[in-house]
Amino acid sequence: MTSDPDGGAALFHGVAAGDRRALGRAITLVEGGVQGARQAALALDWPDRARVIALTGPPGVGKSELANRLAAYFVGQNGRVAVLAVDPSSPRTGGALLGDRVRFTGDLDAVFFRSMAARGGEAGLAPEVPAVLRLLAASGSERILLETAGVGQGDDAVLGLADLGVAVTAAGLGDAVQAAKAGLFEVADLLVVNQADRPGAEAMAASFRTLRSGPVFLTSALEGTGVEELGAAVERELGARPPVARSGVAEGEGMEPRRPRPAIRLHHVGIAVRDGGGAAELWRSLLGLRETARYRVEEFGVLALFLAPEGEPAPAGGLLELLEPTAADSPVARHLERRGQGLHHVCFEVEDLHRTLKDLEARGVRLVDREPREGAGGHLVAFIHPASAGGVLLELKQV
Repeated sequence: MTSDPDGGAALFHGVAAGDRRALGRAITLVEGGVQGARQAALALDWPDRARVIALTGPPGVGKSELANRLAAYFVGQNGRVAVLAVDPSSPRTGGALLGDRVRFTGDLDAVFFRSMAARGGEAGLAPEVPAVLRLLAASGSERILLETAGVGQGDDAVLGLADLGVAVTAAGLGDAVQAAKAGLFEVADLLVVNQADRPGAEAMAASFRTLRSGPVFLTSALEGTGVEELGAAVERELGARPPVARSGVAEGEGMEPRRPRPAIRLHHVGIAVRDGGGAAELWRSLLGLRETARYRVEEFGVLALFLAPEGEPAPAGGLLELLEPTAADSPVARHLERRGQGLHHVCFEVEDLHRTLKDLEARGVRLVDREPREGAGGHLVAFIHPASAGGVLLELKQV
């Protein structure tokens, strides 16, 4: 760091040691674009216990107060918590427009707060956000709340940085159908109708429950109601999924990112069902599809039935896979509970799965699986998070 006046690399060692003053100064260096600061931040280890929860949604729905309430809840559950609020940039100074607002009245020794300006980044996120998140994780924060300003369509980009996405809305901003058109409330893991004390909040929550099968939480951050239920749901979801696979030091500026080799073909489309046999009969009666194979995959807690047109055991256009959960806590069982029956994932075959995963990770793609796992039929598979695949869970299969 040739232009670092504050101690250079030693400062980042202080961050890893839990020094909060060092953390604040390191974030300032990263935000200021000091040479080498971002790379030094991204070189820090990311502890598995550190998880990021994204809060996003339209402006004015009370995300800041909800972040305050959740921070207090997580302190009681996990200890150290951080809140990173990405605010609109001031047109005059370029800084965080609301960076001086008071955000928390609880135990400030247990919660680290920081505002930063969006600086015209994608979907309202400054390009320095991944490095700042890594600094917060390395400093010992076990729960990191990433709050965005809310800029409209494209907010779902923030979900690619988080272990869990929470979409927040409120009554008075149009009905649930209007809100759903943006797509954010479909790809977020949890949905919150905040400001429950306002007229129309309960009706809006009820409308959302008819549009999606997953839970819809009704909260009042101002009064503190519903926050404990929401926080407990966040902890359950985090406990049921592995940490996001996060890449380390980013590629140097000006370098051409490595590109994964192209997919060979579509292998199958996966559909989550409650009864595999009944669903197979439905597709037989609809289109004459026949079962070509079935596998019980213990690691995924699922029974997989593959269907194809009669006489085509391996059709060039791809198979249909029916996924019936065999365990109550399996990913497919949780999918059915949140979203009901329907599309679960799309699978493509690739020539070199290990290399493809490394190339995707180097490009910042959010991976569910950092390394291949054994899937149906003993084939190696890995999953890409919907936040990096247009809202669709993507499976890659070794050819």
